[in-house]
Amino acid sequence: MKSRQRPAASRQPSAIGILGGGLAGLALGALLAHRGHRVTVYERDRAGGKLRRVEVGGLAFDTGPSLLTLPEVWRAFLARLEEPADPLELRPLPGGLGLHHTPFGTVPLPVPPGHPLHAAWGEYAAPARALSAHLTTLLTTPPRLSDPAFRQGGAALFRATGGHLTALGWVRSRRLPPALAHAVATHALNAGLAPGDAPALYALLPAFVAGDVSRPAAGMGALLDTLLALGRARGVRVEEGAEVVRVDPARAALTLRGGEERRHDLLVSALDPARLSALLGRPVRSPVSRRTVSGVALYAALPGPAPLPATSVLPPADFGTFRGAMRAGALPPDTLALVHADGPRLAVLLTAPATGRDLGPDHPWVRAQVGRVERLLGVPGLLASARDVVALTPAHYAAGGHPGGAIYGLALPAWRGGPLHPQPYRVHPRFWQVGTGVHPGGGIPAVLGGALLVDRLLAERPS
Repeated sequence: MKSRQRPAASRQPSAIGILGGGLAGLALGALLAHRGHRVTVYERDRAGGKLRRVEVGGLAFDTGPSLLTLPEVWRAFLARLEEPADPLELRPLPGGLGLHHTPFGTVPLPVPPGHPLHAAWGEYAAPARALSAHLTTLLTTPPRLSDPAFRQGGAALFRATGGHLTALGWVRSRRLPPALAHAVATHALNAGLAPGDAPALYALLPAFVAGDVSRPAAGMGALLDTLLALGRARGVRVEEGAEVVRVDPARAALTLRGGEERRHDLLVSALDPARLSALLGRPVRSPVSRRTVSGVALYAALPGPAPLPATSVLPPADFGTFRGAMRAGALPPDTLALVHADGPRLAVLLTAPATGRDLGPDHPWVRAQVGRVERLLGVPGLLASARDVVALTPAHYAAGGHPGGAIYGLALPAWRGGPLHPQPYRVHPRFWQVGTGVHPGGGIPAVLGGALLVDRLLAERPS
């Protein structure tokens, strides 16, 4: 990728240090370097955060996000960088959001014409149509009531959710057929919360994204490769294995393990806010009852292609029981399971409480959940037939993220979710923050949207 001139509106170039080389830190680094800033990204481990490659039985697997939705946010990111072409070569994912095996029957999302629930799907999706034109704005625009675009988007969001605070409240108000209601309520977990706690917007997510679910032609790891390449083309320096142990916001200084101090004109944290608190010498408050979910990811190399669709979703039978278990830090009797099949590659992703447990493939609870998956999908013994299995557990996610491995950090009241951003982007004149712990919501669109938003705010700050 060719190096490009920085935009004419750029400020005087600054030396900027970014803490954390996950997708948020890498995306923001490319944007700031495109404006002419000198950017260094500090990453304690390997670049990519939750998105990385592992080898299992001689096969390469991409961990972390398994699909890309709302591609207009990705295109907005490329446009900000003045990139003329999309290097990802996005391909539609067969089956969209997949088959949802609810206690009331199996439902594909989106529901295709001719399906008994197609008419109900149309009624469910209707409130999202007027909001869809504003969704990218809400994801990428600073939340300021003085901004007409944000006001219009906020008004459209309020009309679409009908004033309901939670996903569960909104779903119940629609009086959908039980199977469809259970399927769409499952997507509240994109916020890392049960439907009774997630903002109402998450109940509408399937309506927004089900018809445009994609994956890069070379796999999700291509997103990491692209972000690294976009940064390198603009002079971003990524220091892997550079663990930050202390931060001084007033001096825009950080200390690396080993004692070396680095000073910059500006610092940006792309770390989880609780982890950042520890680096600032502040108390870390993270009660288990307020954490979002963690997970167990099983990556299996099978002897042959899995006899399964690309995506299968198995929600918990009872969301109330599931919610109670997560809040108590207990293992639920059944949990949300996402199953992705790609030839001999099989990924089984289980939702678990964020207690930092090391839940490997041989743990009784994991074995019971895998047995449930195989039974409901009609593939008994599938995982046992694998040539090799690698597991990522809540302990893995806790190592570089929130305590207990909470994937989206702490839960906040539903009224503070969605575009009502819960964390301040600017915590000190010389210290900012970005990432999913700041710009709420799961998935790549929220990560990229937050990077675009902080890039804009930094460009607008006074000299």
